Amino acid sequence: MSTSLRHRLRGPAVACLAASCALLLAACGSEQKETTTTSARIAPAQTESTASPSGSPSASPSASPSVSASPRLTDDQAERQRLVPATKVTWDKATQTAVAAVPQGKLVETELTWAPPNATASGSATATATASPSVSADASASASPSAGAGGRTPAWHTSVATSDGTLHDVWVDGVSGKVISDKPDADQDAEDKQELADRLKRATVTPEQAVQTATQDNKGTVTAVELDDDTWSVDVVDTGNWDKTTYEVSTTERRVLRQEVDRD
Repeated sequence: MSTSLRHRLRGPAVACLAASCALLLAACGSEQKETTTTSARIAPAQTESTASPSGSPSASPSASPSVSASPRLTDDQAERQRLVPATKVTWDKATQTAVAAVPQGKLVETELTWAPPNATASGSATATATASPSVSADASASASPSAGAGGRTPAWHTSVATSDGTLHDVWVDGVSGKVISDKPDADQDAEDKQELADRLKRATVTPEQAVQTATQDNKGTVTAVELDDDTWSVDVVDTGNWDKTTYEVSTTERRVLRQEVDRD
């Protein structure tokens, strides 16, 4: 090919190449400008989202999942929650003290509750002086109720019967373990006494054995023991949820006949 022909062909090729390069540079510049503009639009939004003190809950560091509240206690459950921890004397210790205050006494019933406001040392001293010579002077002298939760006194309200069925109403301090008061039941007649004496004779299972039977597979705090016609009724409070379970134990054999849970 001649030199002049090569020059004629090279000219248009170079011009075409230069035009292509110019178009490429223009496209790159436009893309870079668009990218820069887009970034400029996004950056303030991100900055505003980060800086805003009232951001959405999902972005807030304090938006951790809320912990579910514990189940609300019923009135009875709340009362057990106050009463049981305030009591330092167990049912069996209180029963021993109450039974010892009555000559030839046997337990008929005991229940954990709050001492009445009129349970005073003066009333106790008068009652114990006539009720039993076996009650020590120390017990009478220290019979004022102890201060418990909220100024109230936890106490074991206990019914103790003599061999002829005469019933005594005995209050035992749930903190100190001392007798608060001891008074004979003035409402009993001869028939009532005989019926109670016969019921006690038929009960070959002791209250201690009845409680052991009720709690051998069911742990908790005993809050009541009562002699019914043919069963010992034993109340046990679960201090985990403050439910109360009542066990009916046969008075002639160590066997639970029925039970009922009180979740109220």
